[in-house]
Amino acid sequence: MFRRRFSAVMVFATLTLVYFVAGKLGLKLAFLQASASPVWPPAGIALGALLVLGYRTWPAIFVGAFLVNISTTGNIPTSVAIGAGNTLEAICGAWLVNRFAGGMRVFDHSQNVFKFGFAAVMSTVISPTIGVTSLALAGFADWARYGAVWVTWWLGDATGDLIFAPVVILWAIAPPPRWSSKKALEVGLLLLLLVALGEAVFGGWFRVNATNYPIAFICGPVVIWMAFRLSQRETATGIFIVSAIAIWGTLRNFGPFVMETQNQSLLILQSFTAVLTITAMALAAGMAERREAEATLENQKSLVESADRTKDKFLAMLSHELRTPLTPVVLALETLQKQWPQNEEARSTLEMIRRNIAVESHLIDDLLDLTRISKGKLELSLATLDAHVQVCNVVEMCRAEAEAKKLRLQVNLRAIDHHIAADEARFQQIIWNLLKNAFKFSRQAGKVMISSTNESPQQLTISVQDEGIGIAPDVIERIFDPFEQGERSLKERFGGLGLGLAICKSLTQAHGASLIAKSDGINRGATFSLAIRTVSPAQNAAGSKRQPQLSARTFRILLVDDHADTCAVLQKLLEARGHKVTATHDMHSALDTAERDHFDLIISDVGLPDGNGTELMKRLRAASRIRGIAISGFGSNADREKSLAAGFSEHLVKPITIERLEVAIQTVLTS
Repeated sequence: MFRRRFSAVMVFATLTLVYFVAGKLGLKLAFLQASASPVWPPAGIALGALLVLGYRTWPAIFVGAFLVNISTTGNIPTSVAIGAGNTLEAICGAWLVNRFAGGMRVFDHSQNVFKFGFAAVMSTVISPTIGVTSLALAGFADWARYGAVWVTWWLGDATGDLIFAPVVILWAIAPPPRWSSKKALEVGLLLLLLVALGEAVFGGWFRVNATNYPIAFICGPVVIWMAFRLSQRETATGIFIVSAIAIWGTLRNFGPFVMETQNQSLLILQSFTAVLTITAMALAAGMAERREAEATLENQKSLVESADRTKDKFLAMLSHELRTPLTPVVLALETLQKQWPQNEEARSTLEMIRRNIAVESHLIDDLLDLTRISKGKLELSLATLDAHVQVCNVVEMCRAEAEAKKLRLQVNLRAIDHHIAADEARFQQIIWNLLKNAFKFSRQAGKVMISSTNESPQQLTISVQDEGIGIAPDVIERIFDPFEQGERSLKERFGGLGLGLAICKSLTQAHGASLIAKSDGINRGATFSLAIRTVSPAQNAAGSKRQPQLSARTFRILLVDDHADTCAVLQKLLEARGHKVTATHDMHSALDTAERDHFDLIISDVGLPDGNGTELMKRLRAASRIRGIAISGFGSNADREKSLAAGFSEHLVKPITIERLEVAIQTVLTS
């Protein structure tokens, strides 16, 4: 308690002393009337103290103001009145700033800077009104000069608030500056330049100072530079330095503000400095807001990028975890389909399982494709294709699903010019998605037609038309947006993620083509038209290439997969095709096995419990020339490149079929 009282007394005494000293210095410039100075720092000191320390410090201001005036006029009543006026003015100004301009954080926002200026101009009418009136009543001021004395007093108090209060507030609330060496050098150079320009304008260094040419504007660019480059505190300090130099030079009759009397000169100078202060502080606050906004945006950008990376990792891991258990199911399904070819009920059931596995795999691919497209990582391998061949291939792939729903699938390919430059897999994906969309939203036993025309030279238009539920007018504009399926009831009825059309649109745009949707409304069907530029037919076009005939040789294979079901089914199917297979479930077991036996090929999962397939392949390739096929649930281009860089000849993405794996084996070992 004693320490608190001692501290309060010290603050009280210090503020009183500072106010008294500043007041006596200010009254040395009182040329019109002994108590009215055009330069009045105590006003800014008082306002800053009340904002920083609180209203409880008002007695120190009153005592300081009383002592200044009692030592000037020697009249107690007028000194009490002036002290009360000065104190009330500071309290009113502090209240206005606290209420409307952000309090101590007034200089954080440019809008509040202007509010601060308004509060300073309005609150400072109190002290001159009380002070000049009391002096006139006591006979210390001439009533005839009341207006001139009042203006001088008011302008001195207002500029005191505008010039000195920012310095007091900003140095009191902000932590000590921590500049880098580069920043400290810039601050030092700016202050030196400011002092030099101040001396050049107001110090009498040049003849133009004596002839009072209006050259004060040359200080503006430096002050603006400070406002743009430095903080509000450095800007306020720089203006304070310029103000001190300007007052000193003007009193010596140098500079552009020298008038008939020194009082007039100081009034004009203080008006100029007040305007410069408001302008510079508003700019400094605006730049601070901009830097804060940029920092916030940068932080948000970092958070978004981090979240995006986390999302990508999550989707990749999700893809791996979802694809891995599909592999043994697909492989076992193939075995069952071969064992029960004549059992109609079993064949129907197995076909149903196959379709749903394909749907599940496609949903996973859609999620990953959407991620690649949104990040601009989709890569196309363009080749000359016969679009009709590609469409027919997709139709054959989808025919079983159309028959299951008893849809009439009509193909009407009438275009004469039907060769295009496209990525074969991605082009088939576009057609496949459009057909799947038509099947999905068609009624049982409905009709779906796919056709081609040349509506204009060097343009092929492929249309997929259905007689299904149609598209509402308000939905058709956003039908290609990700996760868009129209009304909620449709989502619940038909399911899916709503990514197929979005991916179609993005793939179409990547090919430089266009995709539009048309519908006459609900229950009136829909038509999706793909328009793509045609090219001249090329020999050995990708659409007409024949697969090379592969030999049926058998090999010694080392199979490595930590998923027990996948490993068991793969081993069984490979052995059924005549290969000699040794299965292991981790990297160390695989290395030990490879040291004991000779193998023609290693088929390895990329993710292993005690390492990874790429590391395993590198170590095996260092000891021998063994070939390898990587199998993984991770299927991005980066994943493929890592596998190939490690020494694998192929990278297959789960779920895999035994036919696909057999083709890869024969290709790798016979090429």
